[in-house]
Amino acid sequence: MNEAEYQRMFRVEDRHWWYIALHELVISQVAAEATAKGPLQIFDAGCGTGRLAELLSPYGEISGCDASPLAIAFCRQRGLSSMTQAALQDVTLPANHFDVITCIDVLYHRGIDDDVAVLERLRTALKPGGLLLIHLVAAPALYSSHDLAVHSRERYTRPLLQQRLEKAGFTIAQLTYRVATLFPLIAAWRRLRRREPDVAPSEVVSDLSLPPALINAALLRLMRAENWLLRHVNLPCGSSLLAVCRRPQ
Repeated sequence: MNEAEYQRMFRVEDRHWWYIALHELVISQVAAEATAKGPLQIFDAGCGTGRLAELLSPYGEISGCDASPLAIAFCRQRGLSSMTQAALQDVTLPANHFDVITCIDVLYHRGIDDDVAVLERLRTALKPGGLLLIHLVAAPALYSSHDLAVHSRERYTRPLLQQRLEKAGFTIAQLTYRVATLFPLIAAWRRLRRREPDVAPSEVVSDLSLPPALINAALLRLMRAENWLLRHVNLPCGSSLLAVCRRPQ
């Protein structure tokens, strides 16, 4: 991502409705895994500024990596000393070591030119039966200046992600779209963003900003309701994709 995006993320990540709802969804999966297995070995693949890793720390031993030195510096501010600077396509991971790997909004970055190879690397690092939680941008029609700011290589569809996960050797427990309730509004906004005047790539900014408190609270309630719904059904559309996968026993 552009460096300014890491700074914006660090400022709002613990209060913004989008991050809170996503993190709660991930934590619910990891908490269930910890209940079944006890303290976990967790790896956050593409840890960003470290907020998710911070929230996952109570469930076991957390480590992770990110390609950006600025992201790792923000992790240090959170007291996360086990995060290392490394790109996913280059990082060396121990085989059969982790109970859980999270990979949240990373695999679509343009620095990754072979996402299946990265997925295979993550599968090898998991213990047999280990859990992979992956979250990605969805719907190619939504590609806009936001994607330029966060260095998106592509936006995924459900069939495409399913194909690549299966090619990498994962068993898929759930594969669903997210942020379905807000999808029409997001689509309309992204259409407007595509019409913005051209600027230098390093100066493009994403959609990330903290809305007024009442709006932020209302959007969080909406997404928490959607999180509850995802326990029972898969959603047919949305601006993001969530996959819950396992390395076969």
